[in-house]
Amino acid sequence: MIGPDDVIYKNRYVWNRYKNELNKQKHHISFETASYVFDDPFYTEEFDENNSISEERFNVTGSVTGLINNTLVTVSVVYRGDLIRVFSAREADPSEVKDYYEQFEEYLGSQDEN
Repeated sequence: MIGPDDVIYKNRYVWNRYKNELNKQKHHISFETASYVFDDPFYTEEFDENNSISEERFNVTGSVTGLINNTLVTVSVVYRGDLIRVFSAREADPSEVKDYYEQFEEYLGSQDEN
């Protein structure tokens, strides 16, 4: 459901405008910038069991190359039909970084086999 304080971005993402401002203050990452993790072909996605109470949440980790140098970003989202609702965005923690690069290395290894 879209509320009066929600912003729809690129007809694909939705978030609460006030939550975006709080996220920028706390984590120094806007939801606009965070949405670019979905442009990373190697992004990882993990089910967020701790925060999936009324709906299934996922943590998506990826690069926002050119926007934040050498930093992976993790975005907490819910998929609602054609829209992706963003709840938070922050710098990826060490285990998320490790998972991301392991997947990336697996991809590179599979390319060497071909």
